[in-house]
Formats: sequence, structure tokens, C-alpha cells
Amino acid sequence: MKFKGFIKTSLIEYPGKIVSVVFTANCNFRCPFCQNPDLVLGPDSLPSISEKEVIEHLVSKKKWLDGLAITGGEPTIHKSLPLFIRKIKKRGFLVEIETNGTNPQMLKDLIEERIVDFIALDIKAPLKWEKYKEAAGINQKDLLVKVKKSVDILLGLGSEIDYEFRTTVVPQLLDKEAILEIARQIKGGQRYILQQFLPEKTLDKRYEEIKPYSKAQLEEMREKAGNYVREVSVRA
Repeated sequence: MKFKGFIKTSLIEYPGKIVSVVFTANCNFRCPFCQNPDLVLGPDSLPSISEKEVIEHLVSKKKWLDGLAITGGEPTIHKSLPLFIRKIKKRGFLVEIETNGTNPQMLKDLIEERIVDFIALDIKAPLKWEKYKEAAGINQKDLLVKVKKSVDILLGLGSEIDYEFRTTVVPQLLDKEAILEIARQIKGGQRYILQQFLPEKTLDKRYEEIKPYSKAQLEEMREKAGNYVREVSVRA
């Protein structure tokens, strides 16, 4: 695989672990608030990082690094992802996948093969077509069907593997009732993260003018969502 971004050390990507982070190119969503528009729209303009470079870094820092987080773009659109993950696991590292949930079969395969240790599934909006269509910038209803399957896969894991659901709380797209609706749809889940929207660089430039919710507003959403999900927190 070729990557289009590489953070060599992160303390926040994988809860409680120190990891490197790689960014895959391309995505099958067009979220207007996406903060990695170059990865989605123009990855060829970005320098490439090879598997070899990533693996060599991990091995050289093995005393300090717990593993690797793979994000994007959307990692699971790349058929070679499982093969790359096997190479990382073979060297004794933990692996996190951050996904939009549109490839439930790959998620299922990775889980059954026991080569993924942590999954972060990004839920864009309540799991209803009109809302998801706007938030994810998509026209194919089958993609939402796949997201729902991925959500069900994670909810069925119990304590078998660590996972969390994440939602970027964009004021123009989501209000407190929408967050509460998502929380109901993932009832019983391990963890739900409400991510602050940062209007610094977005795929749709109009979203750079949107004022984020205040910390107090996000905390109110967190408290209500906590009635349905075991652990809910706000992440800046």
C-alpha cells in the first residue's frame, strides 16, 4: 500500500496507547465538513509514503510505540489493507482501523482473523437516508445499508474487541436531538465519542464559516447520550 500522510507519534488516536498514524488516499464519501479534503479530492498531489518506510519506523521505535492507527480517506476501500495489516501484526504491533463503515465484510474478516485490535467507526448522522445523504455527501443508498451492517457487527462484539463510535458534531447538520437519535441507534455500545467540529479546512468551503458548538452544548449532548451508551465523552 501507499500512504499519503504519516504521523510518527500520536497519544490521542488510540485510547491509552502510543501509536503512529498513516493516512490512506481516496474515500467513497464526500462529507462537506471533511478536514482532509486533499486526501479525498487530490491525493495524487500529495507525497507518497511506502509500506517499507512505515514498517521500518515502527520497528525502530518498538520500545516506545504500541502500534499503528490506519485512517484516511477510507482505509477499507483498499483491497490490499488486510495484507498490510498482517505485516504489522507479524511484527508484534497493535492495529487500529478508523472507518466510515462502508465495507462490513472486510471488518468482519479482520475481526474473525483477529488482526485488528481497535475499531473506530465514524457515524456521520442518524442512520436515516435523508440525513445521512447530506452529512456524508452520497447518493448511493446501499452505502448506508453497509454502514448499518458495520454498526451491528460492532454492537455484537461484546468485549471481544475494543471499539468506539465517533461523530463530528457539525451545527449545520446535527443538533442535540440528532445526537440523541444516534445514541439510541447504538444503544449498549462500548463507547461513543462526540468530536468537536473544527472549521479550519473543509471539503465544502462554506463549512469554514460555521461556528462550532460550545463546550457546554457538547457536554449537554454527552450527558443525554450517556443514557444509551456505556461511555460517552467529548473530544476536541
